[in-house]
Amino acid sequence: MSKSAVELAQDAMSAYEQLDSFELTQKINAGKISVEAHIRYKKPGKMTVEYRTYQDPLSEFEERLAGGVEFVGSELIGMQLIYDGHGTWIYDAGNNVALHKPGKKLYSPLRGSSSLGEVGFLRGLTRDFLLRDEKAQAIAGRNAHCIGLKPKVSHRSFLLKEESFPIKRATLVLDAETSFPLKISYYPTQLSPTAYLVAPGTPIVIEYVNPQLNKVDDRRFSFTPPEGTRVFREQVVGKDRLGELLPFDLTLEVLEGDEKYELYNDRAMLTINEEEDRGYALLTLVPRQENEEEERESAVLSLCVGNYLSRNMNRRRAFLSEQGEKLTLGKVTAQFLDRGALVEDQLPAGMKREIMELGWKKGETYWFLLAEELDKESLVKYAKALAKTEE
Repeated sequence: MSKSAVELAQDAMSAYEQLDSFELTQKINAGKISVEAHIRYKKPGKMTVEYRTYQDPLSEFEERLAGGVEFVGSELIGMQLIYDGHGTWIYDAGNNVALHKPGKKLYSPLRGSSSLGEVGFLRGLTRDFLLRDEKAQAIAGRNAHCIGLKPKVSHRSFLLKEESFPIKRATLVLDAETSFPLKISYYPTQLSPTAYLVAPGTPIVIEYVNPQLNKVDDRRFSFTPPEGTRVFREQVVGKDRLGELLPFDLTLEVLEGDEKYELYNDRAMLTINEEEDRGYALLTLVPRQENEEEERESAVLSLCVGNYLSRNMNRRRAFLSEQGEKLTLGKVTAQFLDRGALVEDQLPAGMKREIMELGWKKGETYWFLLAEELDKESLVKYAKALAKTEE
């Protein structure tokens, strides 16, 4: 006698409670996004990711528009990403570089959604979803059961916790022997972070291929950079520590003074090597708000500066050289690029954005100043002030 959807869900919930670890190949397809990765996972949240393919047109568009994508898909392929529950190591063997980031940073193409190796939803199947029997099927030669899911509510509010369910409905395919998910297809709600990734009526499909359960050694989730590797560590620091930590000169007074700009949240992101002589910083400067009732102006400056070329900075330098126009900042030659104009034909009239960038090198330091909703004359003025200050 075949089991009901509720019984299948109960089996999956029980199997999840007994699950300690797994290793598998994960495939993600969301409209034009297509990714394949090798995943290892161990409770309560350790994970390693190695991307094999990574096609993400949205990321490519963002890179062309603002140049701020840290790693494009072709760069992620071949890297090792190791999250130990506290921080993430990114090991780029091809360039002999290891980067440590606080927190979990695994570059899922489904922005705003925890999609890599995600099976934690199994623990609440009968509590969270209305269940529907669907026709059994086979996947990759494995017998499987199929159940339909629909959230009982879209949102739950508790005194100390909020829960939301960003899907309209889903189909869950479970391995008949292990009750582990083999395929998850779901339709995001209009308010879901992933809704803009696919056309209406298009499902997001996640497949788990050849899962090996409870066989992953805990040592897989620790990482020691090989000898000779250039090791960098990322941290967020307050404005008062910039001068102490940066291995190059950076003076923000030229932007914060009469121009009424301020460092956003008085924080900057720094990435410095272990020898503390190479690194780069990412800073966002916004118009100073004289009082909370006053609406903040929209013009924003983003500064990426360092005496080490990250992957992102290297791409920006090449792109500015190929697409930009030369101009001078005093004695310094810079490259100017109207990034907004590059993609204006790809955006509706109401969504067009004014984004311009200037890049230059002085001594051993590389500068990339990006402006949103600011005119070219003002951008050049700020860049000249930075270049002169460095001198």
